[in-house]
Amino acid sequence: MLSEPQKMTNYFLDFATQVKNILHIKTKSDYQDSLALLEYLFEQATDSEGDPLNMFIEIVAHAIEKYESTQEKIVKFEEQVAKIDPGIAVLRTLIDQFNLTLSDFKVEIGSKSLISMILSGQRNLTKEHIAKLSKRFKIAPSVFF
Repeated sequence: MLSEPQKMTNYFLDFATQVKNILHIKTKSDYQDSLALLEYLFEQATDSEGDPLNMFIEIVAHAIEKYESTQEKIVKFEEQVAKIDPGIAVLRTLIDQFNLTLSDFKVEIGSKSLISMILSGQRNLTKEHIAKLSKRFKIAPSVFF
């Protein structure tokens, strides 16, 4: 008869064998599988603190983060993203999500040339711009900071 520690060890070894390519991502295929699993887990997990799927999410997310930190393209992308002004990122996201043109921001920001200068980093969004954009899109002004 197996002791509790032996049973738990066997359960863990069975689990680790089944998901070794997820826990130790080595290839792009493993990475894609891990991302798909993580998405599935997010759909299945509850907000309950004791939900064991949340622990599994943490394990898979850690493996993904570890893999991504070794990928030159991902590291460079993250460095570029970190340099982007949050206000400009939000404005670009709004443009993409709502399929807007620069002309669509005349009321909130002004001329197309001013909007273009803001998007290129030559000018900054003012508090007034942010207040108007926040009101129009029903988002907190802090999103722009």
